[in-house]
Amino acid sequence: MVYNTILITTDGSENARKAVQSGIDLASACGSKVYALYVMEMNPVGMTREAIHRDWKTAMQVSLPEHISPAQWREFAKIADENWKIERKKHLEEKAENILSYVEDLGKNKGVDVEKVHIEGKPANEILDFASDKNVDLIVMGTLGMGSDGTFRLGRVAERVIHNAGCDVMSVR
Repeated sequence: MVYNTILITTDGSENARKAVQSGIDLASACGSKVYALYVMEMNPVGMTREAIHRDWKTAMQVSLPEHISPAQWREFAKIADENWKIERKKHLEEKAENILSYVEDLGKNKGVDVEKVHIEGKPANEILDFASDKNVDLIVMGTLGMGSDGTFRLGRVAERVIHNAGCDVMSVR
């Protein structure tokens, strides 16, 4: 089967790197156009309050006093939340550019034209919407997610994409 348009999704993980390599190899063999997609998830599932609080303090570049009033905390939280969002988005955009440049470089080495795309949202939703909007023939993605018990299994994003995509999906482990 020939795939004219391939969507390769990546989060930069080792499993995603394997998927990227497989997708680029397939695109090279088929002469396919490739979209490389990184989805920036601003509030990922599993991000703890402690991690958010630590990020807030970093974003604000201040140390919190031991005791602050509820009114002071609300004001601080409002300002910190905005700063945190700005800093997180900046960090994710830099990360996306680095990860997508890796895909682009692999493509160049194999004679594959790669269009880099990073968008904000929930990964499964954005992957499915992008694939539909661009009429891709194949989605290539990593398979693994971390289970609550520390084992690797079919990830929630991969599972959702596999079950809902309107095109073929190649999952790589």
